[in-house]
Amino acid sequence: MVHHSKENALTDREFELFIEAADKLEEYWSIQCKFLIFTLGRLGMRRGEVAHMKEEWVDWRRNMIEVPRQQSCDKGINREVCGYCTQLAKQRANYNEEISLDEALDMCWSSKTDAAARDIYWGYDARVKLNIERFFDRFDKWEWSSGAISRRVDKLEKHASDELDSINIHPHALRATAATHHAARGLEMHALMQYFGWAQPSTAELYLSRNGQNTARQLDTIHS
Repeated sequence: MVHHSKENALTDREFELFIEAADKLEEYWSIQCKFLIFTLGRLGMRRGEVAHMKEEWVDWRRNMIEVPRQQSCDKGINREVCGYCTQLAKQRANYNEEISLDEALDMCWSSKTDAAARDIYWGYDARVKLNIERFFDRFDKWEWSSGAISRRVDKLEKHASDELDSINIHPHALRATAATHHAARGLEMHALMQYFGWAQPSTAELYLSRNGQNTARQLDTIHS
């Protein structure tokens, strides 16, 4: 049976318990973890996007994060290309005989697809804006590795309520949480595709189909 990240998406209550876990941490860790909770779990960013995010991506006036198509990566040892980008470059070179590994490394960092280079709006949620502001008041970019994102999420899970014990929480599950959250509130297919940087409608359909909360919302509307 094919397992999809949607199955690991947090409910709204579980999401709030995850935020409570971040509140229990020292300020240094709490700021980072809340930044991850909201960029992954409400804005639906990919782990690789967050790992390479700089304040330059933020348009404070428009309440937008502008994910670029490409930027240089110097997050590795001695300011070289990081392990995350190196792995992607190897995959790109293996699947495309016209690109050498050195050429693929020169392309890093790049967004997953052309559709992934997008604007991500947060003006609908004051908590998202507040926690992004607090992060960039202290840091000018995500200073750590892609792997550190997974470790922060693991740290949160350990501090979370016992009610989350049976849930498999990881960065992509938080992205799925964001998609489930917005689909349930009626965000339509093309808007979902743009927001999450999906190239294929079939991905959005996974979140729109059999969404009981979305159905309930529409039934309340038409019968009110």
